Formats: sequence, C-alpha cells, structure tokens
Amino acid sequence: MAKHEKTKEPGIYRRGPGQYEVKIRRKGVAASRTFDSFAEAVQFKNETVSKIDGNTYVDQTRERETSLSDVIDLYLKQVTPTKRGAVQEANRLQAWKKEVIAAYPIISVEISDIVAWRDRRVSDGKAPSTIYNSLNLLSSVFKWARQHGYKVDNPCEGVSRPKPNEGRCVDLTDENEAKLLTACEKGPGWLVWFVKIAMFTAMRQGEIRALKWKDVHDTHIHIPRSKNGSARDVPLTLAASVCVQEMRKALPRRLDGWVFGDPDASPEDGGCTTTMVQNNYRAATRRAGLAGELTFHDLRHVGCTRLAPLHRDCFELAKTTGHKDPRMLMRYYNPSIVDRVAQIRARERALAMG
Repeated sequence: MAKHEKTKEPGIYRRGPGQYEVKIRRKGVAASRTFDSFAEAVQFKNETVSKIDGNTYVDQTRERETSLSDVIDLYLKQVTPTKRGAVQEANRLQAWKKEVIAAYPIISVEISDIVAWRDRRVSDGKAPSTIYNSLNLLSSVFKWARQHGYKVDNPCEGVSRPKPNEGRCVDLTDENEAKLLTACEKGPGWLVWFVKIAMFTAMRQGEIRALKWKDVHDTHIHIPRSKNGSARDVPLTLAASVCVQEMRKALPRRLDGWVFGDPDASPEDGGCTTTMVQNNYRAATRRAGLAGELTFHDLRHVGCTRLAPLHRDCFELAKTTGHKDPRMLMRYYNPSIVDRVAQIRARERALAMG
C-alpha cells in the first residue's frame, strides 16, 4: 500500500499519482474522501469544515457505499411482494437493474441521468405509458429510500414525462365481433367465455383471471379487490346474465373455486396467467384476421362504450368500470358518430313526447 504523503494543506494527503485523500476530524465528526485532483480535495475540505462548524454537515458515507441496484434489491424484497401486480413490478425493477446507472452510488444518480434514460426510451419508440410507469416506479424507490434514512434527493422529481398518446378509438363491428368469438371457440374451452365477460362487463383482465364462482351471480359480479385496491360490484345486463348462466353450464367446476384458474399459479399447476391469456387471445385474433387491430385491453374500451348509454352519467359508469377518476373514461368511451347521432335523436323524441 502506498504511503500517504502530507501536502501543504493540513488534512490532505497524497495517496499516489493523481490521488488525494481528505481526512477531517472536527467536533466529533469524522469524514474522508479521495479525489483525483488537489483542487477538488481542497474544495471538499473547506466546504465540509464550514458545514461542520455551522452544524449543517450531513454524513453521506452510506449513500456513497450503496448502489442504486442495492436499494432496488431492498425494495424488491420488502415492498414489491406486498403489491398487486408484484410480478409486473419486479420485471420493471429488474429492467432498471440492467441500466448503467444501477451501478452508481445512489447519491450519484442525477436528474441528467434520468433525462438521458427517458430520451433513449423515447427514441427507441417505447410507448409513453411504458416510460411513465417505469419512471414513477423508480421515483417510488427513491421515496422509499428517503423514508428509510438514505440522505438523497429524488432525481425523478422534476423530470417531465412523455406526453401520452391519444386514447385509442375502438369500434368493434358486429361482423368483427362474430369473427372474434368464432375464432375464440376454436381455442381453449375457457377463452370464448373470458372474452365475452370482458366485452359484457368492461372488467380488467386481472379481475377476470381472479374470478371465483362464489362471486359470480346472475345479477352482478363481485370483485373483492380491484386494481386500485377497493372492492366493487359490476351489475350485469340481461345479455351478460345469460352469458354467465351459459358459462356455468359450459365450464367444469374446479375444486379450488376459481372460474378460470388460480391467477398466481402456473398453467402447469392449473393457473391462469397473463401470458396464457394474451397468447391464446392473440392466436384467436390471428385466426379472425384481426391481428394487431384489437388488443385484449381494447375489449375494455368496447365494454365501456356499450355500457355508457345504460348509465345516467359518467359517475355511475365509473362505479361499474372501477375508474377512480371519471376523466379516464374519456379514453375508454369510444362511440361512433352514428351511435352518438342515434342517441341524440332518441333523446329529442323523448323530450318531444313530454
């Protein structure tokens, strides 16, 4: 080990070619850092001594010795398992761990690093919602770190998010609906019922996967815990009620009570995973000649649009669809101009009749 040589500045030692170590012991505070230049070492010493004398010095040794990857690991272990959608969140966090900044000390991650990451993702053509979700998740990691004593700023704060795309305008014609359902019938026996429930109720895929028979009634479907954490009841239209009754006859009853399978188990163990649903649904859209035109999430748009005329206002509709913010319904409610004109004409006739 190279011998430390004193310099002309007390408390600063030369460790070797181009390396200067600062050692400070003052008022019971010990601090040390190594720099590549003498000027940086002097600046650090003067600033630190000034902070110690003014009682504003903050020891950030732990923050310099802990990488962003280390903090993400702690978050993955202590926080992620408590959330719904833990698998998806874990995947996003693993993606962050592959980034160059994951190896940085957590104190060294700056806003410019986050902005550069965002700009790369935009140039790669990633969807604004994908970037938005990843940024918000990393921001949550930093907030959690601060709450647990890490003396760091949150570099995600103040970073503008990409402007979201306009909501998709989804119009499923009777002809395409018939093609889709016929194609679903050629897949696994559960698929056509899964798709029908989505179209009739506007329920989320995760909510349908988590259905238990005890929560499926002729008049409504009870969701014990939705995406936003609260329970809700989804009223069934007459057509949806008929669908539920037919589904009871068509699907075999499982001993575990799940309608489609345990959402947390693998397909091999009788589970019903997101991947299983997506793969079978995409295969059906290919058979129907609708590949790339109608995602599974689009069925929620279809359901919202069809349910809207049956509700008095957007607040009542939000109770059915589970939207906390009724404004989000504007992205899901996609009536055609023909339907809108028909609704207005019908209201005009009703008013004229008194």
